Amino acid sequence: MPPQSQQGQSDLGPGMERSARPHARRWREVTRFVIFGATNTLIAYLLYLALLLFLRYPIAYTASYVCGIFVSYYLNATFVFKEPLRLSRALQYPVVYALQYFISMAALYVLVELLRVSEVIAPFAIALGMIPIAYLLSRYVITRR
Repeated sequence: MPPQSQQGQSDLGPGMERSARPHARRWREVTRFVIFGATNTLIAYLLYLALLLFLRYPIAYTASYVCGIFVSYYLNATFVFKEPLRLSRALQYPVVYALQYFISMAALYVLVELLRVSEVIAPFAIALGMIPIAYLLSRYVITRR
């Protein structure tokens, strides 16, 4: 809450209260993005672990990544950005993740093959590093803002 003068008016000056509201709204949006992103990551990670029982890690990662794209679009459009689901934007959404996929696969290779990080842990580390890129690109595709 902004500081108040003795007359009950904001000491922030004219227009400052209104400009603080979009900032708070943006932080709530980012918080929802992180929460639902973590939910999506958990779903994709559990699928990845299950697929590792039958497939090599690059194929397991790819399959879980593709499933995560569709879950992510639904969660972000519906709960994070509160936008209606649109076929045109849903079809554009995988393009965002295609770029992230190639960056992630390169990072996965480096972590697993060169740095000898466990193939079980490496995707989680990659997902954390991709959060800022995912937020900005997802927000643009879903909201056009």
